Amino acid sequence: MKSTIIRPELITLNSNIQPSGKLTFFEGLEAFPFPIKRDFWISEVPDGEQRGVHAHKKENQLLICLHGRVNVKLECLDKMLIEFSLEQAERGLVLPPLVWSSVTFEKDALLLVLADQPFDERDYIREKVEFERIQEEYLNN
Repeated sequence: MKSTIIRPELITLNSNIQPSGKLTFFEGLEAFPFPIKRDFWISEVPDGEQRGVHAHKKENQLLICLHGRVNVKLECLDKMLIEFSLEQAERGLVLPPLVWSSVTFEKDALLLVLADQPFDERDYIREKVEFERIQEEYLNN
């Protein structure tokens, strides 16, 4: 039996808006779709450059653009293509494993990534041909 594909999805984070500004926050474990074990941010990427361009075998990620704008192109195991534009700090993109991703940065964008796994190079699928092989196995079973 084929495993169910978990699709990437946008979530809205809690915000408190006052005349003095907006505070967006995480509070308690229920705020996350998974436990956070690692976080990192990507900044100073030249306008129009791509980061990511890989998939993970096990790792779930939550992408939040804290400043500027990033465009995220995704390809699922069933070859479904999805695109998101992140430009609001209260919107997060839940990125499940086995989704090929490519993130294009606009000028001065700052991307926060929260992950449910510690860094492990063995979890990365860095070659598109390897991802396509996994897609074909999924589609043929």
